[in-house]
Formats: sequence, C-alpha cells, structure tokens
Amino acid sequence: MKIQKLYTSKAEQQVNFWQIIFSIIFLVSFSTLSGNSNLIGSDVFNHNSTSRMTLDTLTLIYNDIDAAGFPKIVSLVTVTNDAGFIVGKLDENNFLVHEDNVRELPILVEELTSGVVGINVVLTIDRSGSMRGQPITDAKNAASSFVGLMQQDDQSAVVSFAHQPTTDHLFTSNVDSLKAAIARIQSNGGTAIFDALIHSVYLMKNGMKNRAIILLTDGADMDSQASYADALATVQSYEVRVFTIGLGLAQGSPEENILKDLASKTGGLYFYSPTSNQLEEIYRAISQLLHHRYRITYSTHNPAKDGTLRHVQIDVVVNTATSKDTANYRAPYEAPPVDPPVDPPVDPPEDPVIPPDSTFEVIPNPFTPNEDGFNDWTEFRRGSNSPHDWVITILDRAGRQVRQLRNGDRIWNGKDESGQLMLPGSYLYLVTSGKKIIHRGLIQLIR
Repeated sequence: MKIQKLYTSKAEQQVNFWQIIFSIIFLVSFSTLSGNSNLIGSDVFNHNSTSRMTLDTLTLIYNDIDAAGFPKIVSLVTVTNDAGFIVGKLDENNFLVHEDNVRELPILVEELTSGVVGINVVLTIDRSGSMRGQPITDAKNAASSFVGLMQQDDQSAVVSFAHQPTTDHLFTSNVDSLKAAIARIQSNGGTAIFDALIHSVYLMKNGMKNRAIILLTDGADMDSQASYADALATVQSYEVRVFTIGLGLAQGSPEENILKDLASKTGGLYFYSPTSNQLEEIYRAISQLLHHRYRITYSTHNPAKDGTLRHVQIDVVVNTATSKDTANYRAPYEAPPVDPPVDPPVDPPEDPVIPPDSTFEVIPNPFTPNEDGFNDWTEFRRGSNSPHDWVITILDRAGRQVRQLRNGDRIWNGKDESGQLMLPGSYLYLVTSGKKIIHRGLIQLIR
C-alpha cells in the first residue's frame, strides 16, 4: 500500500513582491544596526537576529518522510515566515516531534542547503496572446535564470500553454537543452490554466521526490476542458507543491484568489508580480526556497515491526510563533518466530487417512482485507466430494483458534471472533465434518 503524506490545512500563503523587497531592506538595515548579518542568502534569514515583527507567522511544510532505515525515521521539512523568507539557523530547540501522540527524544536537526536536496520541477508558463511582447520575454528570461540555478541532482521540465498545453521539454538535468526549449516559446492564443496543471503533473515519474510546479499566468482560465476542482484534486493526489505567480492580476480578483487557493492547498506559495520586471527575482526566490530543508532524524519509541500505520507530527516554535504539519509512514512487518503449526485440540478423526479432495478451493488466496473493495475476503468453495455439514476452523501459526465458520458460512473477512482484524501472515485452516478432517491448508493474509 502506498503511504501518502497528508498536509494539514494552513492559513493562506501569499508573497507580494514589494513585501519581499521591503523585508530585505528592513533586514539589512537591522543587521547593520545590530552588527550582525541576518541574511544567509537573498531570501533566507537567521531567526536569532531578526526582530519579532518578521516572525508573527510561521509556515512549516512536511516535504518527505523516510522509514527505510526503521526504527530510524528521517523527515524533511521547510520553514518560512510571513514574508515568504526561509527561516534559517534553527536547531533541536525549535522543533517538537510526536509519533502517535508520543514525543520522540532525542532528535537530530540538520540544516540542508545547496547541493544536498535534489528537486524535480515543472516550469509551467503562460504563453497566451496577452503575454506578447515584454511579458513573455521577461518570463522566458526568469525561467532560464531558474534553470541556471539547478544543482547536481535537480531536474526540470518545461510546459507552456495557450488554449492548450504543450510539453516543450521533458524532465532533464541538461541546463542548455532546457534553456533552448524556453527560448523557443512564442506567445499566441487563449488560456488553459487547469489543463496545463494536469498536463504538468502527468510528466512526473513514479519515485520522484521533492516535486513542484511553478505556474506563471497573467489572466483567468478561458479554455480548459478540466475544472479547477479537477486540477486541484490531481495535483493533491500526486503530492506536488504548486508555486503560483500572478502577473499583473487585479488583487482580490477571482483569478488571483484561485492562484492563492491552489498554492495554499498544495503546500506552495503565491507570488504577486505587478509587472514582468520582477519575475526573475521571484523565480530566484522560489529556487532558494526549494533547495532549503531541515532534516530531522529520530529513532521511534515503538520499534515493533508490526506493519502498522504511524502518524508523525512536527511542530516548529520560534519565540511565540508556531506551525505544524503531519505525515504518515508504515512500519515494516516481520512475523514473530513461532513453533510449527499444530492441530487444534479436537478428537482424532474416525479415519486418520482421508483422501484429499482436489476440487476444494479457497479463493482468493492470498487476500487483502483492507476495505478497498478488492479481495477484501476469501471464500471456501466446497469440492465435489465434500459433505454439506462442514465446519471451518482457522488457526494462527501457533495453533491458536482465530475464527470458526459454521452453518454454511463460507466467507472469512480476516477478522477474529471479536471482529478484530488479524495481522498479515499465514493462517492454517481445517475443514471438518463430524470428527473427520476433510481438507486442510494455508491462507495468506496480506495488506
């Protein structure tokens, strides 16, 4: 079963370009007065030397969780402030980790920056007729700048859209090839934002991590076959973060609100660009945001390899500002060592040598009782030589009775007599008639 990361709801996330510029000026001025450097980069600041004015709101985004080294659990998170800046220089004192409501201690927090975290990004660019002239020129230059900032393990793809989307380049790490594809984009036609989003998502390959879309548009969707709800559901199902850029949109307009909502509900950010002159700085800011992570490592308090779904919550706390996000992982399953299966405590059969009934069937076997509507139960089908008055006894590998089916009941749903779902593993079944065992075998229960 695929375990999906679950994003918690957050307050709407928006970055106004002029707010970024003001914040940079403010931070540089503050650092000059204090004698300390607050800026780690153009869009990253040290929380220890910034005023609390810049930390009224924090946003923590849970990027990934990895249980491959179980019981060691590794998480990647991003932390930004209300101006969209990455919050740097956090440590173990700023994070709380809970697994299934139990606080995990100790934790190790590492700040990762350039060249450590590979990203997979689709640059989705509006090339409608309204982008003709300086806007499309600046948009292509900004996208090329983003590509120029790609690092060793990064890949990008390019999609442009007018009345329909076009794949200008599939995923690659070849910077020159991507820049050439961007340079060939021409402005003409309508606007199909939602179709372009779905098209961009479908370029993502299975196994890709740190996936994102940067969507630039200057208008409302006029030509998509898909609805906004369709596009949002597709993006969320693929766990792709969407960073949206509204170029010259009327603030508070329906088209801007859609871009804000899309970013908020996928763990991205919305950027407002008054004119195309600001696009390059916005793309550079997004690149830095995507490359910055905190890696948080802990050993789970529950090392049992029981196949259960574990819920992890990470909180960040800086001064009085807090934020949290959650993710899930499934513990590996390892069947406990048991003695060889033994027969149940029943009287010996009247005839110890019973000819096997080759027409008796158990279908499906294995089966997966996970309530997804597919192979949720297994059926015992009577053979041509089997009597009608049978009793089916199901035992675990230690010989303990789990369930007994009588009175013509032929279906087992993977639960014991109390209705508790059994753990994955092998189970012995015995089919008896009176004191005779007429069939026996193993059932595999998996999830």
